[in-house]
Amino acid sequence: MQALVRDIRDNLMSTEDTVCLQRARLVTEAYQEHEADPVAVKRAKAFAHVLRHMDLDVASNPIFAGNTSSRPRAWMLVPEHGFSNDGQVTIEHEGLRDILDGQIPDDLQEYWADRSFGGAAGIGHLAVDMGRVVHEGLESLIAETQEHGDDTDPERQAYREAMAVALRAVIDWAQRYADAAEIAAQSEQDPLVREAHVRVAGACRHVPGRPARDLFEGLQAMALVHLATAIEGHGLSVSIGLPDRVLVPFVDDSFDPEYATNLVGAFMLKIAANSLLGRGSKTQPITVGGADQRGRDQCNALTLCFLDACDLVRVGDPHLFLRWHDGIDPEVKRRAVEMLAAGVSMPLLINDVPTAQGFMNADVAERDAWEYCVIGCNELGIPGRSAESATAMGGTVQHLELLNQTLLEHPDPAAIRDMRELLTCLEATMSRRAFEMRRRGKRHRERIAECVPTPFTSALMDGCIQRGRDLVVAMEYHLPGVYERGLTNGANALAAIEQVVLGDEALSMTDLLEAMRANFEDESVRELLLAAPKWGNDDERADRWAMELVAMRERVLDAVDAELGDCPHMVCHVVRSLHHVDGKRIAASPDGRFAWTPVADSIGAQTGTATAGPTGILNSVLKLDAARYYRGGYNLNLTLSESTARPELLLPLIESFFGQGGQELQINCLDAATLHDARENPERYTDLVVRFAGFSARFVDISRAEQDELIERAEHYQAS
Repeated sequence: MQALVRDIRDNLMSTEDTVCLQRARLVTEAYQEHEADPVAVKRAKAFAHVLRHMDLDVASNPIFAGNTSSRPRAWMLVPEHGFSNDGQVTIEHEGLRDILDGQIPDDLQEYWADRSFGGAAGIGHLAVDMGRVVHEGLESLIAETQEHGDDTDPERQAYREAMAVALRAVIDWAQRYADAAEIAAQSEQDPLVREAHVRVAGACRHVPGRPARDLFEGLQAMALVHLATAIEGHGLSVSIGLPDRVLVPFVDDSFDPEYATNLVGAFMLKIAANSLLGRGSKTQPITVGGADQRGRDQCNALTLCFLDACDLVRVGDPHLFLRWHDGIDPEVKRRAVEMLAAGVSMPLLINDVPTAQGFMNADVAERDAWEYCVIGCNELGIPGRSAESATAMGGTVQHLELLNQTLLEHPDPAAIRDMRELLTCLEATMSRRAFEMRRRGKRHRERIAECVPTPFTSALMDGCIQRGRDLVVAMEYHLPGVYERGLTNGANALAAIEQVVLGDEALSMTDLLEAMRANFEDESVRELLLAAPKWGNDDERADRWAMELVAMRERVLDAVDAELGDCPHMVCHVVRSLHHVDGKRIAASPDGRFAWTPVADSIGAQTGTATAGPTGILNSVLKLDAARYYRGGYNLNLTLSESTARPELLLPLIESFFGQGGQELQINCLDAATLHDARENPERYTDLVVRFAGFSARFVDISRAEQDELIERAEHYQAS
């Protein structure tokens, strides 16, 4: 089977992006036909109409059924949210910038002009209850919708009706695949492919409607439900959850690790080929390993299979996270470190203790906190139980942007005499912005439930059937999600102001602001700022300002929670490619950064400023209490040179960082010469996968700008 998996992978990697209009056409037809129905029912019928009439692809990856578009890497459009490209995808893949130009027919644009909700897709950033999908089946959920017949609330009853329609549609969709696979098997000459079609046909007759009977059926059920969630409208950042835990009942005495690894590899390729945005990262994470609430290791034979399959197929998406703890299986630990040292750039690592404690600090029950997974770039959630914790509906705290605003809009900046006065002004700016964003986010959440509900996905989230409402308003946990970026630049900027302006008095505050407005035409001013202490070097002169900023942010957000009566917030330091997006709107800043240029790509050091090596970066980040200040997680990029990328050196670094409370690590072991060659000769490096910030991709697929950024990182860390 491995040869077939490699063929599937090679064909997928050589497939160019195109646009598929099928879903857009079918949703439009259904909306027109069911315009008078309640919104949730209309949405469910539109979803069913798509699944009933879309083309099925059983050829490109015959090992599993499931597709979102008529062919791999064809962009699935979600007109309910508009016909727009994703800004981060166009940064990451410059060749996709104009892919939608001229592709959307006038009649579709006209129909959706005043009906689209906005954005490229639904909120995503969630993981459904795959345990129930695999071990109980969707028919059990349909039965649950029918148990509330005595409910006299017509809105709740209509929503449950919509859930039942959507659930039945997915079961019927699976039957269509069974028919298609049977037909394909009859004419297939290759015995291995014929066997795969027969296996798919038998599985789709049974799952996901009923409980899976073996590992293959479990994976097939998960693939169909995952892709159906994307088709319903979420598309981006839909997690596979904790599949090694869900599927462990199928590990018995007859378990064949090689067969299972090939199945998992084919499963990953099925996920990679589909959803929307073609080769663009869809941030569909898989999380494996970790401990339960009693500290017992949950790694099993399938955990290793997911690691090996990741190494086998080498696709950027889905990306693979490994939950790490003191008692992690030694073989899993060894394999993970070997992969990282070999330059696979996965698995990404996340530490159980501060992560679970962060959820508990937000009043999540202990049993649920220890079932967390990654549900986006590096955002955190609980399968079937939370979603809002990982979205930005609560707003974004961009520390550098807020500091610039505070300085540039201050009526009398010369009156700022000390750092305490500056921080007081900054906190007032942050507070005004935080209240405004939270109120706007609450309204946005309500409008999602009213305008673009997702009854299928909601049926797979705990409590939504019982409450008869959409997941964004009926989840068990509503923990306002807040994004954070710019901490590195903010700390560097404050350190520079303290030293250059308020300490040495080499510049006045007025001089600084004039230099910023002139985008540092006077290079000598910029050199003074760049020479100030920098975050990520274990230097208290800079590090204390990062600690000051996160403490300020918590005071502000705690006050917002209290005044608006919200549950405890979750903060995630998340970047992906947003350091480019943010940079394009932030003028020159006190850290010496030029206007409109990228900010830091993670919570670590700004590229080029880490003079104390990897341990300096890790020691700075360790000063932040992750369980308190990053209940939603953070992303930390650590780039290592080949000389330090040996397992015997890498493992102590990881264990020391996590042992002292570090929360997450994204390790790239890069060689600048290799990256230069890969940029010039991409055909030689089709297996080179890199972790950029919050997404993984083949190096040859990403934009020239991001290739240059990775090369700059590699050159800096080799030189240091």
